[in-house]
Amino acid sequence: MELLELAVGAEPDEHVDYKLLVAEVDGALAGYVLYGPTPMTEATFDLYWIASDPAFRGKGAGSRLVVAMEAEVLRRGGCQVRIETSSLGEYAATRAFYDRHRYHEASRLPDFYKAGDDLVTLYKRLR
Repeated sequence: MELLELAVGAEPDEHVDYKLLVAEVDGALAGYVLYGPTPMTEATFDLYWIASDPAFRGKGAGSRLVVAMEAEVLRRGGCQVRIETSSLGEYAATRAFYDRHRYHEASRLPDFYKAGDDLVTLYKRLR
């Protein structure tokens, strides 16, 4: 929530590394993506969080957010995006969503979150 609050509370001309894009459908918030440059890298960005209203899932809002985020990363000089997620079964749909967008597993740290719950790092080169 701290990252989201920083992105939302920033003035238009204020330098904030956390960027927020939202998707609206008929004036309703369908979802959002929070991302920003990875510290100490030249052209890598992190996708910190993507969320959608369950009523809009499967209707393309999440995909539009990913595509828009990737375009913004390229516009800002980025060339790759990194995502961290869990290996637990309840995140299988999330990992499948990223796989459909050509994010592939780059690394796995066993038992990172807890025993049996690995940290899965996904990666996509944009250019």
